[in-house]
Amino acid sequence: MIFSIDVEDWSQSVLNTSNPVTNRVYDNTVRLIDILEEHNHKATFFTLGNVAQKHPELIRRISDAGHEVASHGFNHQSIFNLTPKQVEEDITTSVKLLEDASGEKVIGFRAPNFSIREYLFEWYCEALAKNGLKYDSSLFPMKVIKYGIEREYSLKIFNKYSINEHYLSYVKIGKYKLPFFGGGYFRLSPYAITKLLSKNLDSRRAVFYMHPYETDYGELEAVKKAYGKIPLKWRLTQFAGRNSVEKKLHKLMDDFEFTSFKQEFYSNDSISTPRSTLSNIDEDITDIATTDKTDMTTKILYS
Repeated sequence: MIFSIDVEDWSQSVLNTSNPVTNRVYDNTVRLIDILEEHNHKATFFTLGNVAQKHPELIRRISDAGHEVASHGFNHQSIFNLTPKQVEEDITTSVKLLEDASGEKVIGFRAPNFSIREYLFEWYCEALAKNGLKYDSSLFPMKVIKYGIEREYSLKIFNKYSINEHYLSYVKIGKYKLPFFGGGYFRLSPYAITKLLSKNLDSRRAVFYMHPYETDYGELEAVKKAYGKIPLKWRLTQFAGRNSVEKKLHKLMDDFEFTSFKQEFYSNDSISTPRSTLSNIDEDITDIATTDKTDMTTKILYS
C-alpha cells in the first residue's frame, strides 16, 4: 500500500492562503517521520513549496529518512482557480524548491484539494511533463462536498504525456463510491471500520493519504489565539478526532505494509509497474470483495 502525506500548514493552506507558514508544520511532519520510522515504513510526502522555502531542513530530513519528496504546488491554490501559465509556474517553482532542498529529482505531484477537473487535463498534464514529472495522484474519483469527479471521464490525455495517474482508493456501496482511506474519513471513523474496509484493498496499488496537522490536537487553540473565532463547521470537520489519529496510525501500520510511490513503482528495485491510465469505466476497476450486510450488498473496490 502507498502511504501519502500532504505536507502543509493548516492556517496557511486551509484558513487563508495569505497567512504565513508556521513552525507547527515542521513539528507535525517530524512526528509522522518518527512514527513511520518506528514501524519501518516509507511514504511519499507531497510537500508545498512554501513549506520548503521556510523549512528546507525539513525537506532534507524527509529525504535523508528514505522517504519520497514530491510536489503539492507552491501555496495550496486550487488548480481550477489558476490559468495554464500560473499552473505551470506554480509547479515549476515548487519542484525547484523541493529539489534544491532534498537533492533528489521530484517525479510526483498532487494538486491541492484534489483540484483537477476533466476540462483541465490537457494543459495540466503538459505542465507536469514540462517539469519532468512521471506521475500524478490528484484524482479523487468520487464527488464529495469540497472536491472530486463523479462524471465519467477519460484519462487518455495522461498517456499522451506519459503521466501515470494513481487515484485514491474508495468503497462502493450500491452505485455510490465513498471515500474512507485517509484524511477526515480516517480521523473521524472508528479504526475497526477502516481496517474492515482496507483488508481487501490491492496491497500494491491502494493509496492512503493524510496531513501532518491531523495529529496536532493542540492546534485549534493556537489558531483561535492568532486569528480569532473558527467557524463551527471547521471545528467539526477539521479538528474533531485529531487526538485519536496517532493511536490509529500505529494500529494501521501494525496491520498493513506501506511504502512510497517511488519505491513501489519507479525505483530500480520496483517490482510493480503502474497501470496504464485509461478511464473510470467498469473494466478499469477490479471488484475484489462482496459482503452482505443488512440485506445490502457492499462492494469494496480499489483503484
